[in-house]
Amino acid sequence: MEKISKDIKAIAESIFFKGYEKASQSFSNLSGEDVSVKNFEIFFGESDDLLKKIVKTKNPTILITDIIGEAKGKSYLVFSERDSKAIPELLINRMKSLQHNPDFEEIILKEVDNMVSAAVITELSNQLDLKIYGDVPKIILPEDATRTWLNDEIEDNHQMFAILSTANFSFESCGKINPYFIWILDKQFQSTMNQKKFTHAN
Repeated sequence: MEKISKDIKAIAESIFFKGYEKASQSFSNLSGEDVSVKNFEIFFGESDDLLKKIVKTKNPTILITDIIGEAKGKSYLVFSERDSKAIPELLINRMKSLQHNPDFEEIILKEVDNMVSAAVITELSNQLDLKIYGDVPKIILPEDATRTWLNDEIEDNHQMFAILSTANFSFESCGKINPYFIWILDKQFQSTMNQKKFTHAN
């Protein structure tokens, strides 16, 4: 992977943070309380290395969203075992129609992925002037998040441009959750960021 310049890192950090802020507003609307973003960070690397973080998370639940359109990619939203239980508990009272649905935890986690990944993808689309969209998310449960599964994901995305983004979503009355994203992006994203940097320089 070619070296990531400071300008591209700054552009990406701005885009992702704005996406997280929009996601926190969606959390606020859904939960009925103020939700803020804290301890936001992003890291850059190759997909092979960043995806390995998943196996270091105990009993992870993963939501995978394909990015389609003028540029291609994939996001992995990873919840720890604690967060995968805490999020449905935080939101179930606001989603009463799901209370008697045996799959309510999966449905709520998919809704959270829809909110957070869509917010970042929309910001990427707007800021980079790319027509891109998020596909329907797919859930990988802890029992399916094996090393064999991960090795297949690494092979499918070998040496792609990747970003790891993390943040705490702090709820006014109920503590915080801290899922993390691994974003696998094709060269079109990096090329467009370079062009955006050049445009800004002029």
